[in-house]
Amino acid sequence: MNCFSFPVAAPRVTRASAAGLALYMALAQLAPAARAADDDGLFATTNANPFIQIYSLPSPSMAAASGPGRWAWRVELDIANNALQENGDASERVVLDGETYRSSFSLSRTLSDEWSGTVTVPLVAHGGGFLDGLVRDWHDLFGLTNSRRDEFRDGSLNYEYGRDGGDAFRLAERSRGVGDVRLMLDRKVHTADPRRRMSVRAGLKLPTGSSEDLHGSGSTDVSLQWLGTDAATLAARRLTLAWMIGGLWLGDGEVLDGLRREFVAIGSLGVSRPVWGRVVARLQLDGHSSFYDTALRPLGARSVQLSFGASIALARAGRIDVALIENLFTDTTPDVVLHLAWRGAF
Repeated sequence: MNCFSFPVAAPRVTRASAAGLALYMALAQLAPAARAADDDGLFATTNANPFIQIYSLPSPSMAAASGPGRWAWRVELDIANNALQENGDASERVVLDGETYRSSFSLSRTLSDEWSGTVTVPLVAHGGGFLDGLVRDWHDLFGLTNSRRDEFRDGSLNYEYGRDGGDAFRLAERSRGVGDVRLMLDRKVHTADPRRRMSVRAGLKLPTGSSEDLHGSGSTDVSLQWLGTDAATLAARRLTLAWMIGGLWLGDGEVLDGLRREFVAIGSLGVSRPVWGRVVARLQLDGHSSFYDTALRPLGARSVQLSFGASIALARAGRIDVALIENLFTDTTPDVVLHLAWRGAF
């Protein structure tokens, strides 16, 4: 898909991300001692940029594989710390200083052998946060610069976009509330090998969140995705591949609507491998084309983010996901995001 091409510049790999990748590879070498576990694909990670998360991006993870009439649930929490500002032409500027907490509850039901439906209800909170000092110390530990963070006071909140004679938005007071609810319908695509799974997903996002508080976009959006997992191609190495590719059609909204693009391409690619008993290590890339027509990179650039972490299967209580997310090419995604999820079925 041509609209989903990414920059060709070398990715920005920090010492922190390099250390995380080294840890992932070290764990992967221990895989022969691990017990294989069912793998339903990717982390349910999306871009936590405060001006992008308002669109409640659809999850790249496949629906849980269960029999007709079964229920599945997932609880997620993303903690994103932001500290950057950029000035452009025509007095255009963006400031992202604060911490965003986005949690969600998803409930799915398998309707038949082929169909399943999901509803996701997010809760969004913006504030000054508590991670500023910790991120500074983390940067100091690995010899990374804090020059951008030195421009802001720890614990402050200011999400702002401005342009002379045009759109403007500012959030400087703490807020919390329900975000935009997303409805999804999955249809399973039959494959010859049961180790390969595919599905097509249609989605509808409803404007249930407050746009003034950056809980939602104020728009009704439609999405379409193709998702898959493949545990057969690299079975000899005990690797499972997973992918998602799709698009969003954005309706008229209430946040920077003069800059909003009508179509956004999305995609994810991941690999996982069992390492210890019930522990599966995961490495994942998530990306999308730009949401806004502006030269400011935090809003107008294409995005690629890296997630690395693990899933832990619990005996009778589902699965827990833990991941650290870092931006690679641009400032479209926050510096650091912690992703936690707990999922199960009944």
